[in-house]
Amino acid sequence: MQLPSEIEARYLLPSLRAYIAKKLILEKGYTQEKAAKAMGLTQAAVSNYLRGVRGFKIDLEGNLEISKYIEEIVEMVCNNVPAEEITKKLNELLVYIRKKGILCNLHKTVEPILNTKKCGVCKE
Repeated sequence: MQLPSEIEARYLLPSLRAYIAKKLILEKGYTQEKAAKAMGLTQAAVSNYLRGVRGFKIDLEGNLEISKYIEEIVEMVCNNVPAEEITKKLNELLVYIRKKGILCNLHKTVEPILNTKKCGVCKE
């Protein structure tokens, strides 16, 4: 049995980072190196995100609210907002994902035996 925090770390955070990196590079004109530095990652990690090797296990772009959060985070990165504020916004997004049951759906995909209707740990 995996904890929700394990699901976040293994699947959700890489997908969010991939989404942010993709927007920085494709929409804001960042190089892989610049995006990596801005995000505190290596260029190799960003390259893997762009190639789909890491971070695209779940589709986040189809969710309008998640897209709004990501857009805000991308703008914060572009405007050199302090890392603490960006971290706070990213954590708000994680809380939203937990409260809306999106993490539960991902958890169920990873662990099909999990009864997400009875669980509710993420929403507490």
